[in-house]
Amino acid sequence: MSTQFHCQECRQAVESLPTHAEYDEQEIFLFDPVVCKPCLLELCEKYSTVCVNCGGTIPPYSQVGALKAGGGEMQLVHMTNACSTVGSAFHGYWGKGQLRNLIQIEAC
Repeated sequence: MSTQFHCQECRQAVESLPTHAEYDEQEIFLFDPVVCKPCLLELCEKYSTVCVNCGGTIPPYSQVGALKAGGGEMQLVHMTNACSTVGSAFHGYWGKGQLRNLIQIEAC
């Protein structure tokens, strides 16, 4: 018995998971939430943000490092060895235009 998945954005059937797309020279493999490829690319256009370290694009539904800036603002970086100068002390999840599930590990 096969499970039918439906895009949470447009409700069209999604053939298989993860949804795979290339956006701004990055490969995206998305299991959750379930979205079809056209909707994923539309979400990337609408909600991607800029990595303050390399200037590259951070697509939605990505793990990110968070840097504290002036005025309590958070600046985001890719969670890669090259970009994440914050290590894992401040990290979260870039969702639909906002930082989610920010974890701040206090130093001893």
